[in-house]
Amino acid sequence: MDAKNETGHNANKSILDANACHPKSDLKSVAADLVKKETQVARNEIEPSSFFKTYDCRGKYGVEATEANCFRLGLASNAFKRPTVLGMDYRFHNESLASAFLEAFLGTVRFAGHLPSPALAYNSKAGWAVSFTASHNPAGYNGVKFKKHQRCFFENELIQLKKWYDFAKAPEKTETKKLPEIDVSVKQNYLAALPEIHDAIFDLTGGAACALKEAFGDAAIFHHPDPTFANHAPEPKEDTLGVLQSQTIKQKKIGFAFDGDADRCVVVDQGTVIDGGILTAFIASEHVPSKSKIFVTLDTQAEVFRFLQDGGLDARYTPVGDVHVIKAMVEQNAAFAAERSGHYSFKAHMPDSDGIFTAALLSGTKAGALLAFSKRFKAVSLKDEVHFQVDFASLKAWAEQKAGTDNVQDIDGIKADLGDYAFLVRASKTEPKVRINVEAKSQQAAKKGIMEIRTALEKMKR
Repeated sequence: MDAKNETGHNANKSILDANACHPKSDLKSVAADLVKKETQVARNEIEPSSFFKTYDCRGKYGVEATEANCFRLGLASNAFKRPTVLGMDYRFHNESLASAFLEAFLGTVRFAGHLPSPALAYNSKAGWAVSFTASHNPAGYNGVKFKKHQRCFFENELIQLKKWYDFAKAPEKTETKKLPEIDVSVKQNYLAALPEIHDAIFDLTGGAACALKEAFGDAAIFHHPDPTFANHAPEPKEDTLGVLQSQTIKQKKIGFAFDGDADRCVVVDQGTVIDGGILTAFIASEHVPSKSKIFVTLDTQAEVFRFLQDGGLDARYTPVGDVHVIKAMVEQNAAFAAERSGHYSFKAHMPDSDGIFTAALLSGTKAGALLAFSKRFKAVSLKDEVHFQVDFASLKAWAEQKAGTDNVQDIDGIKADLGDYAFLVRASKTEPKVRINVEAKSQQAAKKGIMEIRTALEKMKR
């Protein structure tokens, strides 16, 4: 459906024609202005946009996430005018933010209503998808994710979009218009692409997965949309999944939990949250053809990486972040890609990460099977963090002196195998801190590793 017929775009034609983000504008003039503005940002003469994060747009409603900024996003998107599928999670204010975007965007839009990000991405094969979601962030946050040809925007594409956004201007007041009629085929297309969903337990978190609750049947918990996330936070991890953990024990079924927009999946078996690296090993061994090329993020355990290679898979590392494994998967035609935090991508389905597809694929797994599989991995993993900048060149030199250059990788921070333990130290891309992961054969050795790394980092402060 063409959104301009539903949202009154023509009424803003004079505003859009006067704005340099309109496709009819003088692009040479726009380019000159962009160079000027980038220079001003570099000199700290003006503030850079805070609505744009590393991989998407996100912030508190009324601060970074505003109707004016979403209007600017719509204008910026006109420079890359593509057929677009647009949908949202259940957070407060999404309707007005999406309406503001559509006020400015002139492309053809299929409005999907409430749907998870993977469902929107799946329908973007011929163009774009725009998902109004703040993913795992708490209530009070809103955001926008951009998809292209069934995968997330890569960094260079988001940077390009941000350049047009930085130049775009919103009117003094944006008007809320009625959203277009929902195109039900978007949801139907996605549901038809899912594997059969078996008898398991599914924690929908009150998030976007609730739009598909009929697909999960009576086994769904927290299946009522809840913008406040009163039952538990939209971040699926050990301290938020108590109900799901207890239900997997009581019902003797495997359990799955999603984040706010359902592009991530966490698995619980007999009350135990299965580590994402171990789940990667299980998926690869059970559902990926032998000798396939696969990508995993650098924080995946060394023990798991060796398991993948020993199993005949062409396993390779990427920097941490689902964007990196997806980009590598697309560019090198890999069969599978995984990030330890719960992002899993299957070439046979689509390049983008899809928590719901992953859950459906694994839903037939017998209770206890994943827990038994996990016991073959003996290493202990511990995490820590420091809140200061680190001289990574010094850290690399220190690690190479201890382990040799062949046992040190620097594609994302520093990862090294020191024998008694292996470590990964990397700067967070979303928070002002440096993360520490240590892996060892025992709890004692892992704790010793954490202490040694922290001591070394204290000497490498910047």
